[in-house]
Amino acid sequence: MSNAPQFSYTPEQVRGLFEAAKKEQEEQLKVLVNIPGPQRNFKNTMLAFTRAMSDFGEAVHIPSILAYVSDNAELRKASQELELQVNQYSVDLMTREDVFGALKEYADKGEALDAVDARLLEKTLLEFKRNGLGLPTRKKNKVKKLMKELISIELDFAKNLREVSDALELTADEMKGLPEDFKARLKRTEQGGYLVTMNYPDYVPFMLNAENGEARRKLELMYNNRCSAVNIKLMEDALALRRKIGKLLGFATFADYVLDDRMAKNSATVFAFLERTQAKLKKKGRKELRARLKLKGDGGRTLNAWETGYYNNLLKKTKYSIDHEKIKEYFPVETVLKGMFEVFGEVFRASFVPAQLPVWHKDVSAYEVKNADGTVAAYFYLDLFPREGKYKHAACFGIRKGKELEDGSYETPAAGIVSNFSPPSGDLPPLLKFDEVVTLFHEFGHVTHNIFTRAKYSAFSGTSVSRDFVEVPSKMLENWVYAPEVLRRISGHYKNPSEKLPEATIKKLVEAKNMDSGMGNLRQIFFSLLDMKYHTSGRVDTTKVYEKLMKKIALIPMSPGTHPQASFGHLMGGYEAGYYSYLWSEVIAADLFGAFEAAGVMNPEVGAKYRELILAPGRSYDEAGQVEKFLGRPASEEAFLKSIGAD
Repeated sequence: MSNAPQFSYTPEQVRGLFEAAKKEQEEQLKVLVNIPGPQRNFKNTMLAFTRAMSDFGEAVHIPSILAYVSDNAELRKASQELELQVNQYSVDLMTREDVFGALKEYADKGEALDAVDARLLEKTLLEFKRNGLGLPTRKKNKVKKLMKELISIELDFAKNLREVSDALELTADEMKGLPEDFKARLKRTEQGGYLVTMNYPDYVPFMLNAENGEARRKLELMYNNRCSAVNIKLMEDALALRRKIGKLLGFATFADYVLDDRMAKNSATVFAFLERTQAKLKKKGRKELRARLKLKGDGGRTLNAWETGYYNNLLKKTKYSIDHEKIKEYFPVETVLKGMFEVFGEVFRASFVPAQLPVWHKDVSAYEVKNADGTVAAYFYLDLFPREGKYKHAACFGIRKGKELEDGSYETPAAGIVSNFSPPSGDLPPLLKFDEVVTLFHEFGHVTHNIFTRAKYSAFSGTSVSRDFVEVPSKMLENWVYAPEVLRRISGHYKNPSEKLPEATIKKLVEAKNMDSGMGNLRQIFFSLLDMKYHTSGRVDTTKVYEKLMKKIALIPMSPGTHPQASFGHLMGGYEAGYYSYLWSEVIAADLFGAFEAAGVMNPEVGAKYRELILAPGRSYDEAGQVEKFLGRPASEEAFLKSIGAD
């Protein structure tokens, strides 16, 4: 019998969940706190706390996710209110002296523990201290108040972005260069105009293909002003609160507070990493910029933000004969998914079997992930296309964490990909552009982290790792997209699935992989340094800092009148002082992928080793130590620089 997650909630049920879950948790904590000191042991104190937290999390997590995926506006509103209640209660809980005192009282006994149990105790106590425990009462209460304010601001920022419904009306002449299937699915005005929304499946193809530069400029202006009337203030308010929190907790900057429990450890290490990598990419980036300026042909030295995608795409067509609008015909969603499941089924010795499971929307597909022996390892879901009120980007949503249960069995984990890929158009099935294929593999990398976890505790399960390690599995799987044997398996023309992507095209795609790796990675460094500057400086004008750093590092000026930081959701949703994690993780992933390159990308023995040492433990052990076990040495930057053609 399936024990798959359930998603059927009414707004009324969601509104009543928090108090019921809180009451249950408080009763469990009351028992824990009242245990006499001499009777304390790991099971009745540390393990009891972990289980209470896990039970509470399970009760509220899925209903909270519905804020991002439900098509019911009232349910989304109730779920967002629940998320705010839960996050603010978590601050209350992690600043409670009685609970911290009970855990510390046990820790002070110095009982011998195995490595994972000892790490659980250490990380739990640290989390309390990072919330202000150990500070004088007045300071601790101030931190608590500021953290609650911050949570509310961050959730409002994200809600504003989810609810964006702006669209630019464009004439038929302004649509020149766009494929017919793109135009066919757009809404039309009474005057015959085309409405291009701010959603990825509209915005990205338009910026890549529209021949009318003024139309691209207008759309980029609208896109990079999303929510600017409200979100700039929210971001700057959040930065001010974070500065205060960092100082109250005894750190020089908020970034140093965040990084203290990450692989990087401090802001100096991150700045050094970014500046070192930037220096190695400058020459390549400038060479790429000159090639695009030559193609633009106006004799100028500036490539504008609304021109970068267009001329990059034009260069692919002219230099490499790559037309992504034609190539997408070989990537129907169903064919790509079938091939992806076959590839990683072989690598990880698993299978992905369609299943009739409860889902949160009729468009969602569900799967059972099965081990080689036929046992169910996990549940997996796909929610691929845009709809009103849905999360606007692409992400892996952890739905249920794997963990060891009291009876010794293992809780079946669950995860899903929520994205906004190009939907079907007319008689055409949904087709993925090559960049969307890369995104799919990226998010599936996060999925593997969640579904193949064997962590003993939910606190260490799946993606519950250091933020600067969390992108390693996702960056890792992107590499498979450029393997010719994989491209053959995931492609098939939508009219004739047996017709694979032509060998000449595969060769060109692989050759073109690094055609913009200089500018592309400089853009990532720009975002990372922007994030670090925001979180290591005093009061900042976020627009001026963005404008200064974008031109200096990314080599592209910020468009006049735009405010892109107002839609930089990463900095208001878990990646604050952490955006560098993408590049940091990519460096580690490139080194790990070398083992597959040496043995073959489909090698199941290397896949089993990777699953055992990197995916299964989660945060049960030190991440750098697990990487060293896999490689037989510490990670280095050489493989990354070689992989992007900058060695």
